This record gives sequence, structure tokens and C-alpha cells, in this order.
Amino acid sequence: MNVFYKISEIFIYSGIVQGFFFALIIFKNKKWKKNSNKILAALLIILSISIVHSVFIDVEVGEFKIKEPFVLLIGPLLFFYIREIINPKSFTLSDIFHLVPFLIFVFILLPFTLSNTFKNNFIVDDVDRLSIGIWILTIVQYAFYWWKIVRRINLSQASLQMEFSNLEGKTLLWMKNFLHILGICLLLLTVTIPIVVHSNNYKLVDIIVRFSLVATIFVLAYEGLYQEEIFSNINTIEPIELDTNIVREKNKSGLLNQNSSELMQKLLIHMDKEKPYLEEGLTLTGLAQQLNMTRNQLSSLINKNTGDNFYKFINKYRVEEVKKIFSDSGKNNYTILAMAYEAGFPSKSSFHKIFKELTGLTPTEYLNRL
Repeated sequence: MNVFYKISEIFIYSGIVQGFFFALIIFKNKKWKKNSNKILAALLIILSISIVHSVFIDVEVGEFKIKEPFVLLIGPLLFFYIREIINPKSFTLSDIFHLVPFLIFVFILLPFTLSNTFKNNFIVDDVDRLSIGIWILTIVQYAFYWWKIVRRINLSQASLQMEFSNLEGKTLLWMKNFLHILGICLLLLTVTIPIVVHSNNYKLVDIIVRFSLVATIFVLAYEGLYQEEIFSNINTIEPIELDTNIVREKNKSGLLNQNSSELMQKLLIHMDKEKPYLEEGLTLTGLAQQLNMTRNQLSSLINKNTGDNFYKFINKYRVEEVKKIFSDSGKNNYTILAMAYEAGFPSKSSFHKIFKELTGLTPTEYLNRL
């Protein structure tokens, strides 16, 4: 057991160092001074401070150990971070409400807990009740932000497919997987609350919580540092209706002008002649600029005439381009991946996924049939 505690200490201390280290890198490196990275740096610092507080500064009050208040900032900062990545938004006065649990802990509960009157009348007699209350507050807050962040990521999927032809690095799958694992940990933690309180085995629980915080630092430092702000550049050009229901209603209302067929013909000619889909980073904004249309106009045009969103519309062209390359005897020496890149696909994984979705066959199966 002593060996386990020694190894855990090394792991925990390395997490503390990494949190402060990467926060310093973000503040020092100009290319990483995006708003989302500033929030990420604050989050890494809070995580490191939380671990330091848990290891060195916890206050003993009778049988009860006051836990660090900083963990109550992690959920709100994660939410602000994801919100900034998906669709940057200026902070408003209402955002202060996200800090209410932390402020309650710091400015009300902590001073009262340290006062002699409160200690004598409540702490000594009702240690278990206070412990359970604080555990529940923390778990409920984390569960709320887990739900809120996953929901926001899911809602962004339709918006992504309306603007981008390439979703690489934009789906935030790493964050969803991380939050799902966190959700499982919350469930286990909820189940073990009665056991922990009655066994008084707080040391082992502290280590588990610290391990979770260190793992969060590692994940955020590894994945978050290079995560792009998805819609940041687009919003500065022209606003777009990101709600597919709004687009459908506008189509039904006839808000597309009466030259819809002419515009569609213009789009199809441009696609066949210029082949803009060969550019792996093609966006709705870029294609609309090429056609001298507005983004909303082009989005509605594609949706009304094909029933597809921008993502599917462009990738259908890419799949057809790959089929042509497959049939070109002059390119028999190409690898399948090289053919995919030539057709505008950004990676092997996205190529295989889209090709299978649109043809019902893997690229290899399709080639064998040829």
C-alpha cells in the first residue's frame, strides 16, 4: 500500500506541474492567445490549485476536513471553454450565476464552518450531514455541466454540417468521450457516498479525486491546446441561420428569390467546371463567395433543390470524383489513400466513413467489384 501511495504522489505532483506549465506556455505563446485558450489556461491553473489545496491546505475541523472550493469552478470553466470553441460569445452579467456555488462555498459556508459557534453547534454533532451536503453539491454541479456541455456539442452537429465539408477536429468527440467517462465516475461517486461517510476512509477517496483532476489536466493539455475555435472566423464575415428548422421554414415561405433554378444551374456548372470540392477545407462561406451569393442563400438553395446539407452535398461530389479516379487506368499505381486525398478528402478515416455511407461499400469492396 505504501508503494501505491508513493506512485500516486508522483503522478499527482506531475499533474500539478503540467497544469501550471501548459498555462504558462499558453500565456507566453502569441499564436495560442485565443479566447478559448485563455479560458483553457485558467482551467488548468484552477485544476492545479485545486490539487495543491487538496494535498497541502485542507483544514481540519474536529473530525471533518473542509474540501477545496476550487473544484466548483471546473464545471463552469469547462462550459465557457466549449462555448467559446463552438460559437464565441462575449461574457455577460448572467454568466456570474455560474459561479454561485463557488461563491456560496467560499463566502458563506467556509467562514461559518471556521467559527466556534457553528463548529460547536453543528460540526461536532452533524459531521456526516455536512459531508454529504458538500459531496452532493459538488456532484449535482458536475452532473449539470456534464449534461449542459454534451447537449451543446450535440446541438452543434447540424450547424457544422451546414457550414463545413470537412468535420475533422470539429466534432469535439474527444470532449464527449472525456465527459462520458466523467459521467460514469460521477455515478460511481454518488453510489459510494454512504460508504465513504460511514467508513471514514477519506484518504483513499481523496486520492481518487486527485487522480481524476490530474487526468483532466492531461486530457485538456493534450487535446485542448490545439483545438481550433470552430465558428470564430465565420461569424466575423456574415451571420448564418444555423438552425435547420429556420432554413426549412424560409424555404416554405418562398424567401428564396424566383431565380432559384438559375442559381442552382449556376452552382452545378461551377461544381462541374471549377471542382471546388477538391479543396479539403471548403466551407459554405468560401463557396458562397465564389458564386457571389450570401451564405444563407446558398445554404437554402442546396437544401431546397437537393434535400442535402452542405456537408453531404460536397462529399457526394468527392465520392463521385474518387470513382472516376478508380476507373482511370493511368492512376492504377495510386494507393487508395492517395486517390482519396486527390478527391478532396482530408483523412483516411473520414474517406472510408463517407464512402461507405454513400455507396454502401468500402473503397476496397468497390475496387474489387470494378
